[in-house]
Amino acid sequence: MPPPPPRRKPPLLAAAAAAAAALTVGAAPLAAQTVAGTAAEASRDTPPETPKVRISKKECKRVIRHQARADVAYRPGVDVRGNPVVPADLGGGFQMTLPDVFEFNITKDLTAYLDGPEEQLAADKAAALAAEKSVAATEAAVSSAALSLAGAQTASDTAQAAAIAAQAAADAAPNDTALAAAAATAQATATTAATGLATAQTAYDATVTAASSNDVSTALNQSQAALTAAQGIGYTQDTAAQTASTTATTAAAASTAADAAALTAAEKVAKSPDMALTIGTVRYNIKTGAITFNGKPLNDASLGELAERCRAMMDSKSRANR
Repeated sequence: MPPPPPRRKPPLLAAAAAAAAALTVGAAPLAAQTVAGTAAEASRDTPPETPKVRISKKECKRVIRHQARADVAYRPGVDVRGNPVVPADLGGGFQMTLPDVFEFNITKDLTAYLDGPEEQLAADKAAALAAEKSVAATEAAVSSAALSLAGAQTASDTAQAAAIAAQAAADAAPNDTALAAAAATAQATATTAATGLATAQTAYDATVTAASSNDVSTALNQSQAALTAAQGIGYTQDTAAQTASTTATTAAAASTAADAAALTAAEKVAKSPDMALTIGTVRYNIKTGAITFNGKPLNDASLGELAERCRAMMDSKSRANR
């Protein structure tokens, strides 16, 4: 039997072999380009391989047989660690027995027919004005007391300086009886001034305290006490101090008048307390569902409206007793 004819290489393999031979023998760059182009065409003709995912049987079993942990699902009576716990809805707690019949009154506020809203508005305005006047008066009293305290401090400092100078002169001439007497007098004046300054300081502090509590009368009185103490040691009011003192007095008088007006307005509002007129009484029987008004059965329209009110009232009572 004659030998089979030699198998021809596929065109692709033949081209690759030819390219390899050309590269082996140092073919020209053109041959290398031809090989690259041929390989690119071959890659386009070959379909890409489909990616495959591999998983072992052991992992498959773990996925199929997975179960949730015991602490994920809620179990009544135990906590997340399996320890027993007391349920939230304990028995034997406070319970209130509701009556079988509920009653409520139908009322009407009569102040609307007696100028009540207008009187209340006037009283509110009077109270606001009185509060404003009170603040202005206490602020003016504090300002006046502060000026008096500053004047007392100046007078005391002047007296102390004079006493030091007189004593220095007496010490320089120990045999001069006149200088000694002058030094003694100056020292007495300085002591009196120090006492007056302390009194003014106390009065000023009391003025501030009274102002913080909105006590106009006490603030004004203590402000005047500070002024008196300062004047007793030689303080003489200047124009600013006189204006502050006058302003405090005027503001206090205005505050007193405003307070009186507010009190009168409040008394007018309160002249008729509890002006709610009871029109009638509604009774609702839980067991029978009967509703009466002043002992008479209600018609269907009124019954429906009042039934809603009764149900709302019962619901609110039930929620309050839970």
